[in-house]
Amino acid sequence: MWSEFESETIAGRFPLGKLVRSEGRYGWFETTFGGKPAILSLIESLNDEDDLLARLRAAQQVHHPNVVAILETGTASVRSTPLVYAVLEFTEENLEDVLRARALSAEETRPLAESLVQALAAIHKEKLTCGEIEASSVLAAGDIIKLRSDKLQKPASQAELPALTSKDVHSLGLLLYRCLTQKRPQLDTEDPSIELLPQPFSQIVRRAVGGQATVAEIDALLRQPVSALKAAESTAPASTRLPWEETSSTSSRPGHLPWMVAGLVLLVLVILFTLHAVLHSSKNASVQPAPAPVALKPVPAPVPVVKKPVAPVVKKSVAVVKPQPPAPTPQPATRPGTNAVWRVVAYTYNHQDQAEHKAQTVNSKYPGMNAEVFSPKGDRAPYLVTLGGPMERDAAFQLRNKAVQQGLPRDTYAQNYSH
Repeated sequence: MWSEFESETIAGRFPLGKLVRSEGRYGWFETTFGGKPAILSLIESLNDEDDLLARLRAAQQVHHPNVVAILETGTASVRSTPLVYAVLEFTEENLEDVLRARALSAEETRPLAESLVQALAAIHKEKLTCGEIEASSVLAAGDIIKLRSDKLQKPASQAELPALTSKDVHSLGLLLYRCLTQKRPQLDTEDPSIELLPQPFSQIVRRAVGGQATVAEIDALLRQPVSALKAAESTAPASTRLPWEETSSTSSRPGHLPWMVAGLVLLVLVILFTLHAVLHSSKNASVQPAPAPVALKPVPAPVPVVKKPVAPVVKKSVAVVKPQPPAPTPQPATRPGTNAVWRVVAYTYNHQDQAEHKAQTVNSKYPGMNAEVFSPKGDRAPYLVTLGGPMERDAAFQLRNKAVQQGLPRDTYAQNYSH
């Protein structure tokens, strides 16, 4: 769908150049703003123009060098497709493309982490959140790292803000782990691979994944030299350490010095005894008679194999029976007496045949998802590839999470189409 929009013009002022990237409802194009290069973010509108515009205009208020600036927002229509657009400052590189090729060193990850921490602080100050910090949302303009702003979220209430900002910190920890390992993590605080990360990232990832870190704390850890971090860990009170840290640190306490000396003496005695035993055994081995040679039995000559003629194979016509696709997993239906009709949307197309082809592909690759084509406007675009048919709200969000876990697009979403 998105590639078809190249060479179109948005709002009569923004020509669409090369398609930079597309992701579900989102498409990013090269354009110009005030005679300078820019990026145009297009979002397909599905009866939610007001919500999208409110979110983008809130993100437009974030002004920070490490957050992509939103220059203008509005609505438009291209080929009968309603769109919401945001003109973004120009960026050149994408962290996702880098991590496909290689992991980052600790020296490369530190300035990236510092930039993202500053970006998060500015975003949270405006009472917005990222939702999920992915590598594809980390961009670069020259030498400056920037966090994508056109996907920022506005909490429904201020009471939700602390939990959502904590989720951003958790997501940052996972991203830093991926930068250093190239692995998409499914971590907890007991994962031993965290301890293999260089400092300060071992401590940052462990605390971020455990839900203990804040943006300010990560910023402070990044500003400390590695030597200071190691010293702080060795002198930290036991209540702040993980179980294995407490066990390893007790041996260095002053009260254990006599036991350490006794253990060292015992180790020396064991080594001396072992050397004596080895020398004694080698001396005895030198006077042992050599073993008698073993007589080898003659190997009989191979018996020639006479090949029998093989009867010719007569081909017979066989009826080919096409395999039947597996029966779809039944999804929860809408309860009687409610007007809510929720659908889980995985893909959007401007042409019905493309949507139908994608639905068939999804059903063959993900049996049980029951993909089908649904058009909110009846017999015209957009054509949505939905999963599981109409259902209630809770069932729709459960199916959406399951679909993402199985490999369907991360921006798969649930939408109410009862009106």
